Amino acid sequence: MKNSIVTLVMFLLMSFTLVYGQEQGPATSGVNTALYSHIYYVSMTGSDTTGAGMKESPWKTINFAISNVRNNSNDNKTAILVAEGKYSSSTIKLKQYVDLYGGFDPKTWNRNIFLDETIITAHSGQRSFIGANNCTIDGFTFRKNEFRGRGAVIYCNGTSPVISNNTFTQNKTLKPENWNPKYWHEQANDGGCIECENNSSPVITNNMFYKNGTENGRGGGISLNNHSGGKVINNVFINNITGTDDPARSSDGGGVAVFNWCNPLVENNIFVGNQSLAHNDAGALFVALWSSPAITRNIFVGSKSGDDAGALFVGGQEHRYDRPLDPMPPKDKYFVKIDRNLFVGNQNPSQNSGVMRFTMESRGSFTNNVCFNNNGLYFQRCEAQIYNNTVLENFLLIETKSDLGKNYVTNNIIWGNMNVDAPSVFAANDLKVSQPGKGNFSKDPLFKNDGMKIYPVSVSFDNSRYETNLYVSGLNLKPNSLKGRVIYAGKSWGVVKSNDANNIVVWGNFSGNLEFYLVQTLMLSENSPCINTGENLDNIKHDYYGNKRPEGNKFDIGGIESK
Repeated sequence: MKNSIVTLVMFLLMSFTLVYGQEQGPATSGVNTALYSHIYYVSMTGSDTTGAGMKESPWKTINFAISNVRNNSNDNKTAILVAEGKYSSSTIKLKQYVDLYGGFDPKTWNRNIFLDETIITAHSGQRSFIGANNCTIDGFTFRKNEFRGRGAVIYCNGTSPVISNNTFTQNKTLKPENWNPKYWHEQANDGGCIECENNSSPVITNNMFYKNGTENGRGGGISLNNHSGGKVINNVFINNITGTDDPARSSDGGGVAVFNWCNPLVENNIFVGNQSLAHNDAGALFVALWSSPAITRNIFVGSKSGDDAGALFVGGQEHRYDRPLDPMPPKDKYFVKIDRNLFVGNQNPSQNSGVMRFTMESRGSFTNNVCFNNNGLYFQRCEAQIYNNTVLENFLLIETKSDLGKNYVTNNIIWGNMNVDAPSVFAANDLKVSQPGKGNFSKDPLFKNDGMKIYPVSVSFDNSRYETNLYVSGLNLKPNSLKGRVIYAGKSWGVVKSNDANNIVVWGNFSGNLEFYLVQTLMLSENSPCINTGENLDNIKHDYYGNKRPEGNKFDIGGIESK
């Protein structure tokens, strides 16, 4: 039986290639020394007393190295290279035009951020870094930092650093002292690793966030607050948890929280197994109070919430008890774009919004997304453009208010139970439950059967990279043909990082599992009734994979355009 499965697998994989954006997670990059007027060196074997900050005589601490930088400017930049080792220090205040790079061999000064790990843990009761503009923090491991305040590792108050190729693990914010707020949903100590607020615009890219969290606060990995923007791109968030000691429902967003008029780009990230506990929302990504992120090409897998939205929560208004609600902003000021994301295996307790809850006067678009094996997709009291999605979930579209427009639901496969009682226009959808509208029908979408079981010969976990390597004999896979595919084993979900002929690398720890299931892609088979039967939409140019729409004369229905 296993041999027949492997034969089928080989046929399917040789014919399927997925190219899914840039690489996620940390990687070792070279340092372009030509950009810098000064380069200083820090090593555990160095000395702040007798050292000179040179290769042969490095300093011992990062704080001392930064204090020796003078006259830094755009034309006079400094790089500080930090060798492997465990560094414990008081809070480091970063400077403009001073870039920090970790992961160097102290003898050769060659760089490998995994083999020559530079670990930073702040002194007890302190955070690691305070951010600055025009600086970079690259290639460090931040481990077991605990801080009673916002941002246990990096705090940016109106500053916008580049935070790249770092690993954040087992960091957390502690709850405020004597925490007894009058109302629920008050701000507590947000940002288990990074807090950026008050017009910050950081670039947070290619980092790993693993097992971080908050006792009481939003954003187990990252929190963006109060008119902040920037980019959160190409990161991996695994098993981050908010609200481990929260009596006041102030710990939304197990992975990331975006709150109070923030507008970042959240793109090409992987969220696996994140959680918000204690009646909080959004196991992975929380968005509220007129924040308008572009949420694009992310993978949300196996996340759980304590209340609503296993993966993604989007709310316009905030929970407010002590003053009137805001008037709804105009469309050019508030519009949330959710495009080309994958949602698999996300759950919430009431079994209605494992994918997402889009509510509280939210306005935006939900396009080219693929959703299955969750427990519901929930639109409530909102104004939504729901175009070209594949949704194998129960679907709720309910409630309205006088200042909200109609919802438009076009070109979707919605193959679950439906509850629709909000003003809506349905057109050209394949619906399991019939709904009035032009061009709607109810036929089996006929997806390709490209799911499969995998029986690896060996399973090994790499603790420095937080990934599992599966060796599977005799597959002869095409390189990276499985990249971005969702995998399931035991009771855990994961995402394939990469593969070669017989090795499959999966984000997360799957030690001890001997049977894996690679879930299907929900690509349409060649005889699907959804091919060339949708409406052509001027504002939809691509499908989930980035392929051009339409391939024929008319759009395909669903998230994936057949080729």
